[in-house]
Amino acid sequence: MDWKTQTRIHVRFVDVDLLGHVNNAKYVTYLEEARVVYFRQFPELDFTKPDYVLGNSVILASLKLDYRSPTYLNETLVIGLGATELRRSSFTLEYTVEEEKTKRLVANASTVMVYFDYRAQKSCEIPETLRRRFEEVEGRKFG
Repeated sequence: MDWKTQTRIHVRFVDVDLLGHVNNAKYVTYLEEARVVYFRQFPELDFTKPDYVLGNSVILASLKLDYRSPTYLNETLVIGLGATELRRSSFTLEYTVEEEKTKRLVANASTVMVYFDYRAQKSCEIPETLRRRFEEVEGRKFG
């Protein structure tokens, strides 16, 4: 898929297990790093800003990850991602993970993110302004 948001991740020694390939748990961290890059396009959700005040934001509700081929030390991964569905209070992000040089598919993933009121500790409806931001970032309308 032609993702508008992509993140490059270089595989480090600490990521590799005794069998010589990236440990399966590291992919969850790689996806998280890609989400941080994605959310920087949403000023209202960019929790990496020093002046960010926790209020309504997103929380991870579900993760599905399918491994397609192993990754090795010193390879570079390209993670493409984007929103594929917006619901009342949640949205789905889809991911592809490829090895940069060979374009080998390493993994596919999807996460369901919930728009969440951290003060009240409950989900809340995604506001119209945020829905429009998704459309701007993705370059398409959501139904």
